[in-house]
Amino acid sequence: MSRSTEAVERSEFARLLTELRQQHGLSQGQLAQASRLSRTYIYHLEVGMRTNPSPHVVRNIARALELQGAECQRFYDAYTRLTGQHVEPDRLSSALLELGELASLLVQSTSYPAHSLDRLWFLHSWNAASLRLFEIDPRLAEQHPKLHLLEFVFDPQMRRRFHGWEDLAHRLVSDFLYNTHTMTHLPEYKALWRRLRELPEFKRIASAAYPSGKPAPSFVFQVQHSELGRLTLRTATTVFTGMSSYSMVSYVPGDQQTLKIYREQGW
Repeated sequence: MSRSTEAVERSEFARLLTELRQQHGLSQGQLAQASRLSRTYIYHLEVGMRTNPSPHVVRNIARALELQGAECQRFYDAYTRLTGQHVEPDRLSSALLELGELASLLVQSTSYPAHSLDRLWFLHSWNAASLRLFEIDPRLAEQHPKLHLLEFVFDPQMRRRFHGWEDLAHRLVSDFLYNTHTMTHLPEYKALWRRLRELPEFKRIASAAYPSGKPAPSFVFQVQHSELGRLTLRTATTVFTGMSSYSMVSYVPGDQQTLKIYREQGW
C-alpha cells in the first residue's frame, strides 16, 4: 500500500467521522440506519475508500449524529478540505431550540409527573409534579443538575420509599446496561461507571443484572409518600424522533387508588 493511499484512507474527514460517531455512542450500523445509508458505505467513509460523498449525504450524517454549532461546522469544514465542496448549513435546524431545551419544555408541559434523561441517564429536567411525587426539594434539584437516575434510586434515603426496591433496582440497572451498551468506550461512560460502583449495593445488583433483550417500554412499581400514602406507578417512556440524546419518563397511575390521588393533586 502506497503512502498516498494511506493518507487518503485516513483523511481528517474520515478520522473525524469515526470520532464523532463513537462520541455519540453509535455503531456503524446504527449511524447507517439513522442516515439512511448502508453500513458498508459508512465503513468505506471511515477508512477512506469513499473520498467524495455528496453534500446531501454529509448533511444527513450530521443530522443523524445530531451535530450542532461548532461541532457541526468542524465536520463540514473537514469535508470541504477533503472534497472542495461546501455544505450549506441547515437554516431550519439553526433556528430550532437546543435539544435539551426542547426536552425541558416537553417535561414542563405535561401534567403527569415527569422528568427527562440524557443518553447516559443523567436527570436533565423535572416538572413540579415529579418533585412533589418523589418529595424532592426544588433547590436540591437545582444544586445537583448532574444527578444520575441510578444514584437517585440507590440513595439510602430514597430506597426506603420504594416497595420492592431490590426488583426495581435490578430492572433499572439491566435496562441501563442495555440502553448504553454502545457507549461503554466513551470516557464519560467509564467515569460514570466508576462513580456508580461506589454506590451502596450497586456492585452486587449490577453483577446479577444481565440484559435479556430490549426492555419493555413500561413497568409498575410502588413508592411510599409521606403525605399521599402508597402510590402504584406505571412508567411511560417517550423517545422523540430525531432526539436520541434525550427521553422523557412520565409516571402515570397504576391502579384506581393512585388515579384518585392523581386527580386530587391535579395531575
